[in-house]
Amino acid sequence: MRQSASVLAAALLPLLLFGSTACSGAPEGAALAPAAAPAVPVDDGAPGAGEDPAAGAPGAARAASRDAHVGEPVRVRGRQVGRHLQAVLNAYVDPAVSVEKDYAPPAGKRWVAASMSFVNVGGDSYGDLGQMWAHDSAGGRHPVVPTGELTTGKPLVFESLAVGQRAEGWVVFEIPEKARIVRLQYQDANIQANSGEGFWVV
Repeated sequence: MRQSASVLAAALLPLLLFGSTACSGAPEGAALAPAAAPAVPVDDGAPGAGEDPAAGAPGAARAASRDAHVGEPVRVRGRQVGRHLQAVLNAYVDPAVSVEKDYAPPAGKRWVAASMSFVNVGGDSYGDLGQMWAHDSAGGRHPVVPTGELTTGKPLVFESLAVGQRAEGWVVFEIPEKARIVRLQYQDANIQANSGEGFWVV
């Protein structure tokens, strides 16, 4: 019986994805729209609901912090009960360009941008979004900057999501002209170890 439970936990582990935080200065422009039924189990808000059955098992922390790729959902679980997001990196562009012809990064800088979607899969409303950074190959970390609408689409607007609601749009990072971005990070404002953040390779 113990062996069967261990096998089941191991099989479920890759399907359970992690953690969340607010993009300070995020530009305005995109609207929130109701999402289709979440693709992952919904937390009903009860203590322990939505917890990873393999938590505490050998290798669980390593699996929770692995880098995702474009199109892969990441489960972001905040400290408060019921604070769960499903985050997806839909696309990545380098360089990013504003629809305003005269609006561009300063000399020696460029913009890169990520199309992100967030769905509240928790059991309660989800307040402020967390923070995002672009990490370069030299170890630098670059925050989101406000740019307005891009040629690729509207900016992300995230105020509060009711259960099942979705927010999606573009976030922009201003980086040195010669920097090479290797991964993006999302982190919940109320981070919980091994579940409050997600990473994507680009």
